[in-house]
Amino acid sequence: MRHPSTGLRLSLFALLLLASTAGTAPATEVARLTTPGMTLQAGQDEPALSVAIDVTIRVHADNTAQRLETRRLRALGVAAVQSIGQQTIGYIEGMQRLDIVEAYTEKADGRKVPVDLATLITRDPATGLNAMYLRDLKVVTVIFPDLEAGDTVVLTTRIEHRRGIFAGHYFDQIAFPRNFPFADSTVRVIVPSGAPVNVAVLGSGIEHATTTEGNETRHVMTYRGRPPRNLEAGATSLLDRDPRIFVSTFRNYEDQAASYWEMARGGHEVTPEITRLADQITQGIKDRRAQAQAISHWVKRNIRYVAVYLGAARVVPNSAASVLRNRYGDCKDHVTLMAALLKAKGIASEHVLISAGNAYTLPEPATMTYLNHAIIYLPEFSTYDDPTVGTSLFGVLSTGTYDKPVLHVSDDGAYRARTPAMRAADHTASRRTRVTIAADGTVSGETVQTGTGIFASVARAVAGNISRTGAERAAEQQLRSIGTPGTGRFEIGTLSELGETYSVKANFVLNNRVRVAPATSLPVPSGLGILARPGAFLLGARHQNRTQPFQCFAGRQVEEVEVTFADGLPLPNLLRGRTIETAAFVYRSDYRLEGRTWVVRREFTSRVEGQVCAPEMEAAIADSMRAVNGSLSSRMAFRAPPKRPPVPKLDSTSPKSAANATRGEQGVPGLGPSPTAN
Repeated sequence: MRHPSTGLRLSLFALLLLASTAGTAPATEVARLTTPGMTLQAGQDEPALSVAIDVTIRVHADNTAQRLETRRLRALGVAAVQSIGQQTIGYIEGMQRLDIVEAYTEKADGRKVPVDLATLITRDPATGLNAMYLRDLKVVTVIFPDLEAGDTVVLTTRIEHRRGIFAGHYFDQIAFPRNFPFADSTVRVIVPSGAPVNVAVLGSGIEHATTTEGNETRHVMTYRGRPPRNLEAGATSLLDRDPRIFVSTFRNYEDQAASYWEMARGGHEVTPEITRLADQITQGIKDRRAQAQAISHWVKRNIRYVAVYLGAARVVPNSAASVLRNRYGDCKDHVTLMAALLKAKGIASEHVLISAGNAYTLPEPATMTYLNHAIIYLPEFSTYDDPTVGTSLFGVLSTGTYDKPVLHVSDDGAYRARTPAMRAADHTASRRTRVTIAADGTVSGETVQTGTGIFASVARAVAGNISRTGAERAAEQQLRSIGTPGTGRFEIGTLSELGETYSVKANFVLNNRVRVAPATSLPVPSGLGILARPGAFLLGARHQNRTQPFQCFAGRQVEEVEVTFADGLPLPNLLRGRTIETAAFVYRSDYRLEGRTWVVRREFTSRVEGQVCAPEMEAAIADSMRAVNGSLSSRMAFRAPPKRPPVPKLDSTSPKSAANATRGEQGVPGLGPSPTAN
């Protein structure tokens, strides 16, 4: 079920919203947790356009519905013409019927250029790109003629909802994300008077009026257009704060969970094959938690993530027996099979419905908007687990599922809860780099990086990419991406074992020789790492004048660098260490000299209590984080050793003479402390 759309519709504004709120995929998490350069994320410029919608939803007494929608998209500039010139509408074949009521280009002078309905293209969507296949989803493409800057495309569609994904229920949602240029828009919801249909307006900027006429209750909601505002780096979901409208026939989330479980419970049958497999997986294991861990690891290693949706399969899992037979399934299929294997060993479990993205609220009325993923809970051990995260130890979740409101459901009923917040001690990254600078300036070294918790999960994911790319090619690419081209090789640990820690080792030689001489400076080498350096990722990117809550994570990052200089080379000045402490984090750096080896140690610990940080925290940590970044970019400065004055001959019995002699033996030329702390 890890998909942002329940198949109700695919309109322009829905696609824009879903693009910014979809669940956190493994690749996204790898990109955020790894060293810059390990993965790439493309940006996208917003088109110069405005959007207005007029929607009428009529819910019938039997909870079927009709949705009539007119969208008006105006091209404010040339860049928007290509963006709005083709509109797509999706519908679920067998559950819905789609009609194109009207489609035309409205010229700037008011003329209408109609779309030739013979040019409509109906096809299956291009699914499967993310292992998701929507077998009964159809997409209609409307191509608008004679479109120029200043023109408006107008499209009116009617969708008849004949039956819902949940039998006997209807729900819908419309959002007005503030980062998109919506003009004044109107949404009407018409329901039979007294019918159990919940209509709610959340966020600010929508006027809501309700009237009753005869046997109908009319909800009229008017959105007043406002200038769009930019998304803030790392901000939580638009669904947690921006204007939105929800319609649902569910009384509450517990009611929705009961409907889900009514359809899902039959898939947990413990067949003889499942019993044999559970016994085989746990053979020789007596401890019950260890049995649960072994089952979790087996599912993660042996069941591929592939989602094939048809009708109610969007929310109803396949049977455990069929998942085992196919050896693939989506998130709820993984949970169902794991639950059946646990049940075969007498271990109880519960399905947990959750948002896998950056939404941290669960507002009423109940829809599937905030529940796009399924994980599992084992009451006996008070442990959540995600069997779709194939790189995670039992009980380690993805970053997007910590500190989240969730819905538990099992034969014992449904209830709401919250997943645990992250603890710094559980998620650690340690990077140790040893570098040798030869007399000719050649730089070589090795880096060993070890992670626990989410850092171990992502390190395994990166290691999987390394194994596919090639150990030497991946090292060369990474060295080039961080601005230190060279050659090297990664050594990765076993990917099939899910231990508490995971390590990746790398050896490297840089192409460019360095010049170590008086009056020069060199950056402190960071080595060939795969995970983010101290201070990166955990508290996100900085955003000046932040006004929105942002995601923040707890964890501990340690970086140790040992730089050994060949005989005859000058040694760098010794820097003073420093401690930076705020309510959110503590950072420490330390520098020392051991013979001809310069040793650096940096440690960053984020100790936030939850995964949503208030915007006020940005101002509280901004200066301190700049100081951390400055420390991370400190350089090794070299200077000529001072000339030693001649030592006068004194009486060896003089205390002053003995003190001077001692000081002369301990002094190291060129290692006077720097006046700057780093």
